[in-house]
Amino acid sequence: MNLDLLKEKYRQFKRWQRGPVKYVDCNETHYCNNCGLMFVGNYCPRCSQRADMGRISWKSVRNGVMDIWGLGTRSLIYSIWQLLLRPGYFISDYISGKRQVSFPPVKMLFIVTVIFSLVVYWFFPQVLGIQLEERSGQSDVMFKEFYQWSQGHYSWAMLGLSVLAIIPTWVLFRYAPRNTRHSLPEGFFVQILFSVLMVALDFFLIYLGLIHYAVYTTAITLFVMFYYIVGYMQLFGYGFWGTLWRQAFIFLSIVFMEFSLIFAIFNVDLSAVLNVKGLTPEEVTSERYLVAVAFMIFALFIMAVGHAINLIAARKVRNVDPDVGKTE
Repeated sequence: MNLDLLKEKYRQFKRWQRGPVKYVDCNETHYCNNCGLMFVGNYCPRCSQRADMGRISWKSVRNGVMDIWGLGTRSLIYSIWQLLLRPGYFISDYISGKRQVSFPPVKMLFIVTVIFSLVVYWFFPQVLGIQLEERSGQSDVMFKEFYQWSQGHYSWAMLGLSVLAIIPTWVLFRYAPRNTRHSLPEGFFVQILFSVLMVALDFFLIYLGLIHYAVYTTAITLFVMFYYIVGYMQLFGYGFWGTLWRQAFIFLSIVFMEFSLIFAIFNVDLSAVLNVKGLTPEEVTSERYLVAVAFMIFALFIMAVGHAINLIAARKVRNVDPDVGKTE
């Protein structure tokens, strides 16, 4: 295969990424079996039933069973496949109003996290006899209660992590060339879909044996961050470096906010942090809350610094091109 052919294949792939969905109009007249209306098109304008909806067949049985796990209309597998191949464009399609292109995001997050938990924490050790190595260290002892809770409530942990990323992303990418000034509700679905992408990547990499679970913080983190950078570039329209430094501020903000919530909600072994023993329960609680407040202040400070730098960068771009930053 020569170089010119490869370039053409790549250009075709990029065009597909920007707009893969093509709708075909139907000019035939149909009779709706649900409400009795005569109409022209693919769907009944009165009740929205499909034009080709006829008698129940074995295909209907198959679709009914598959719909339980999101494998029917607006397929879960199709949505994950789209997220893997065109993450930012797919998310941009959804928040711009193309709701039918995606399986419901929140439902999708819960389904993929349930599947991930069943495979990693039950199927591998109980059925295959494979015990994935986990990280070990001082932080595991210190945050033992949080780790135990997150393994038992993986879906809620991922949802919480998604929520933490909403405001930092809104602050750092609100002047982006694409999806400018996206709203906080839109940011919620942006983060939910990115969380689905992260869980899907975790699952595929671990299941295929491409990495060992013990090196999660090195190999898989770098790989997922690469996907995040590509996704954010496609979603917001910045270049690589413009996306990278903004994501660095987002990541640091999320880390400090996560630590703040962990110290505020869970029983953390402060002796591992302060190297102080003999604290009364009241003193431990008080110290935990002080640490939680300090972490939250750090998170807000990081967002403020990132916002200030972002304002300066946005002004420079506007001086060059006055149209940049306007809502699409």
